[in-house]
Amino acid sequence: MAGVPVVLSPSWLLVAGLILLIYFPFVQRVLGGADAVTIALTTLGFVVVLFVSVLLHELAHGMTAARYGSPAREYVVTFWGGHTAFDRDLSSPGASAVVSAAGPAANLVLAAAAWAATRADLPTPLWIVLWGATITNALVAGFNLLPGLPLDGGRVLEALVWKVTGRRYPGTVAAAWGGRVVAGGLAVWALGVPLLQGRSPDLTTIIWVALLASVLWSGASQALASAKVHRAAEGLDLRPLARPVLLVPAGTAVAELDVRAPETREADGPTVVLMRGEVPVAVVDVEALAAIPPQHRASTPLDAVARTLYREMVVGHVTGPEAVAAVARAQRHTSEVLLTQDRQVLGMVRVADVARALGRPA
Repeated sequence: MAGVPVVLSPSWLLVAGLILLIYFPFVQRVLGGADAVTIALTTLGFVVVLFVSVLLHELAHGMTAARYGSPAREYVVTFWGGHTAFDRDLSSPGASAVVSAAGPAANLVLAAAAWAATRADLPTPLWIVLWGATITNALVAGFNLLPGLPLDGGRVLEALVWKVTGRRYPGTVAAAWGGRVVAGGLAVWALGVPLLQGRSPDLTTIIWVALLASVLWSGASQALASAKVHRAAEGLDLRPLARPVLLVPAGTAVAELDVRAPETREADGPTVVLMRGEVPVAVVDVEALAAIPPQHRASTPLDAVARTLYREMVVGHVTGPEAVAAVARAQRHTSEVLLTQDRQVLGMVRVADVARALGRPA
């Protein structure tokens, strides 16, 4: 979508299957004597409606964030809905609040549009799907606006506290505890309302609420842990952690490196970074370099024993939470990153060293 990958989690297939199982008997009763194909396609319409609702919710986040200079890196549709990953954090509470509210706002617009469409004289199967779209989008919007992380309403609460205090950390802590309150409130609702009405709680409802509450509690707990790291990162500078590097043009022969810098063959020597012009493109693997036989070193380019530097492996932020977030994203590809500043290569930084500097296990 506009150059941003959309990731469909395998767990979504389970959601689709559950929706088909739950709604097929309902659609069958409503449509009465309709043929099996009509019933199946109408039920499948609920799956499509939920997928589109979640995807447009995430697209609204991403497109709004792009206007504030924080483009989306990927959109992910999962068992419990979806999430949008960004290249960088939003820099102001106002931007964070607007981006967070954009997703539920998109669902409210979809709910209103679907409801308006149901006013027309439509075939019953289409009317059922549109009515499902109305209910689905209204529920998605309302639930996401609850004031607790990891929900969008939690992000809005975080932004409000951030605006009042001038610091993001207190806002994240308040919103994370809000998420725990929401999780606990769901559990109390599932058990308390039926008991107050003099009936036994429904087992299916208890199971679903327990799963949802556990996801919310886990997300809130992760937000608390992330807030602590964010606070520790405010005073972090990656430059003292940078290890020496040797910049060499791509295509250089191994034998030429042996003559120019024999210390690079040692495990504790400087890391060899291959450059194409002023752009770092790869890092030489020390073990692979040492394994090249002497008779082949003159004819073997360093590129043959180098690891490609992906975009995430080159970190251009040297201080603060943005630097830590960039290193965290790079962990998917490597155990160390190349630190740069103003297009100048500063050195290699190990992810484990950053973790230790933050007071976390390496």
